[in-house]
Amino acid sequence: MKISDIIGTKSRADRDSRRRSKHRAKRDNLYTVDISSLTEGADSRIQHVEDLVLWNGIAGAKEAISTLRKLETNTNDVTIKWDGSPAVIFGRNEKGEFVLTDKSGFGASGYDGKVTSADDLAKMLANRKQKNPDPKRPQFIEQMRKVWSKFEAATPRDFRGYVHGDLLYFDTPKENKGRLIFQPNTTQYSVDPRSEIGKKIANSTAGVVLHAHIDLDGNTSDVDASRFLPGELLIMPPAVVSHTPEIDVPELDRLEDTVNRSKGAIEKLLTVPQELRMKNFNQFLYTYINNSAKAGDLNDWSLNNFANWVDRSNLSNSAKQKALQWAQDNEQGFVALFDIIHGIMKVKNAIIRELDSKPADIQATTGGNPGGEGYVIGRDRKLVNRDEFTKNNMTRER
Repeated sequence: MKISDIIGTKSRADRDSRRRSKHRAKRDNLYTVDISSLTEGADSRIQHVEDLVLWNGIAGAKEAISTLRKLETNTNDVTIKWDGSPAVIFGRNEKGEFVLTDKSGFGASGYDGKVTSADDLAKMLANRKQKNPDPKRPQFIEQMRKVWSKFEAATPRDFRGYVHGDLLYFDTPKENKGRLIFQPNTTQYSVDPRSEIGKKIANSTAGVVLHAHIDLDGNTSDVDASRFLPGELLIMPPAVVSHTPEIDVPELDRLEDTVNRSKGAIEKLLTVPQELRMKNFNQFLYTYINNSAKAGDLNDWSLNNFANWVDRSNLSNSAKQKALQWAQDNEQGFVALFDIIHGIMKVKNAIIRELDSKPADIQATTGGNPGGEGYVIGRDRKLVNRDEFTKNNMTRER
């Protein structure tokens, strides 16, 4: 498939005329929050847009470039990505008993983590051993006990199955300098209390963003949050971006050319022969990217840098030799792959910075700098600044 098959063959107008013809901002506020629209997609399927090339090869690279191009004229499916914590799973079991737990409890094998009372939830959390005990742990456990009744009251008695989400706040956010402030994880949120979403937050005593529905057999699907009952718990609605950002079209054109010139070399790099027993080589490269983000080393993806990282990894000596030898034997594909990933990140980060700079009812800061976790495109693609948010998130003490 050619790039033209994805984005069309219509000739591109000159840059200035396209800029003049577009309506960059549909309204003064960055977000449109539709309280009636509460359907969310399964969070586990969301991928960094630049990682698509790792999982889907050349087709993934083309999809990533096409996805970014489209944002220049349409952001109707772009929403804020909430940085909530902790992750929670709640609902009702086959008997109709209410369950509230966390991911560890939900998937526990040595004990029944699908607890059916606030006291059992507190006991489960308190009984977990921690290498470095958190002095705030008792306070957190009491907050989880306290929030139980709010989640239970929001869950209809005839509901069966569970939903996966992230907590945003345990108590009504307090107002500071005319804004409602809460920080569930790495990102701090500031909300205009006069806005529609601000009023909803002010009238709630707990907030959660939902990601997926889990049926009694463990199958996941989109969650219809409108099924839950109104009350003290606010199911956070999607905040849709209403601004179309500038796109670095020349860089995307360059990346498109790199994809076309290097597709054979990239596909060979990602298609490791079975006899080498490295079937998860793309996962290995993904780990390398995340570790580079944590180390603040995203601007050096040379073979030498990769070799140094491989040497420090937990792989066996044999695995280290195979991984490094394969990358060296396929240097052209390796260099082209990371050129594409780095270029997509460059375009993506510029988009994020522009969106983060716009006036908004919901404003986010991370580490004192403007911006939050990023944005979700549709249901399964995300724009996250790994240079900033991912590094802060991975290095944050918990």
